[in-house]
Amino acid sequence: MYTMSQLLSTCSSYIHDGRSTDRHSIILVPLYEMFTAILKGSTDMFDTSKIGQSFPPFTIEVERCKIHELALAIGDDNPIYHSREAAQAAGYSDVPLFPTAPTLFTFWGNTKMGRHLIDIGVNVMGALHGEEEYEYLAPIYPGDVLTGVTTLVDGKTRKGQTGSMDILTLEVRYTNQHGQPVLNVREVVIIRG
Repeated sequence: MYTMSQLLSTCSSYIHDGRSTDRHSIILVPLYEMFTAILKGSTDMFDTSKIGQSFPPFTIEVERCKIHELALAIGDDNPIYHSREAAQAAGYSDVPLFPTAPTLFTFWGNTKMGRHLIDIGVNVMGALHGEEEYEYLAPIYPGDVLTGVTTLVDGKTRKGQTGSMDILTLEVRYTNQHGQPVLNVREVVIIRG
């Protein structure tokens, strides 16, 4: 196991002493920049001037098999999440989106969110999931292509006896392939200082 400082030192030495090839540079330069940002962010608390900043949109296609896999993973055997026929018999036009599936959209579709947070000075190495809430505006079904835009809507620093922590609120607004708003997600992330 390496510490962040050891990884930073290794990346730096490969980049700066000429041992880095083009193949290494593709990997090491971004890693070096990320580690530098993380280490810098580990001593700075959240900059409230970043509130209101939105990040580039991302897309995710809703897949029937992913809805089925999520239901299996959490032990929900309700047939509407496993079969189009069962969903249609229950009044849905297709397998409905599992209620907590948007949590996974960050991992499936918004793969650069960690980088965006680092870019605004957030120490993602100290991040804890606080809470999440969903507001469904329209049905979401397999085959829908959702576009999400994440905005930092609130941020504050709390000081305690053992240090401080940042509490960030992110909001993701999703539209479908027709431009129709279908879902809003609010997530609270706690950053240990």
